[in-house]
Amino acid sequence: MLHDPLTGLPGHALLLDRLEQSLIRARTRGTLVTLVLITSPDSLLDAARALRAGLRPDFTVARYGDAVLAVLAEHDFGDGSPISSLIRQLVGDSPQIHWVTSDGDAAPDDMIATAENR
Repeated sequence: MLHDPLTGLPGHALLLDRLEQSLIRARTRGTLVTLVLITSPDSLLDAARALRAGLRPDFTVARYGDAVLAVLAEHDFGDGSPISSLIRQLVGDSPQIHWVTSDGDAAPDDMIATAENR
């Protein structure tokens, strides 16, 4: 599903495509990609709205699973900690937030598995 009917966000398939494209850009441009998974927010719709309103427009906010949102961010330096901190401010303390950053050398499935297991 390209777009999630409940939230209006990109769905799982579109997230995977954007992640793959972001990793290619990171390899060719020397940038970084951070994937953040937000598990079990109090209200999925409220969290989705807050993320879309509070994050940069070039970040992808997607619905990854039933109770999981994802944020995909491309950036020039650092790691995902500033991005995850901003997400924490936007969605509150109750959801679990896991993130992973890659310079483009990771496969999309490996990035997702790493974020899920952190």
